[in-house]
Amino acid sequence: MNDIERRITDVMLAKLQVRDPSLTHEDLDRPVADLDLDSLDVVELTQLLERELRVKADLKETAGFAFLYEFSSYFVTLAKA
Repeated sequence: MNDIERRITDVMLAKLQVRDPSLTHEDLDRPVADLDLDSLDVVELTQLLERELRVKADLKETAGFAFLYEFSSYFVTLAKA
């Protein structure tokens, strides 16, 4: 995992751990539907990652991702652009 990927997963995991502190990085490979979506506010998460990576995301794109790794891959692409 490179530095950008680590930063993204750290932000996502911190957001999820607000509701469930027992989650680990391995849980980020699970389908979003398997996780507690009440704690995963996509708009807030997108804003957190935009600030962390200094990028601008498209909310319409992020809303369609079924897996957190897809969300993460999208931000890796933005960060490398």
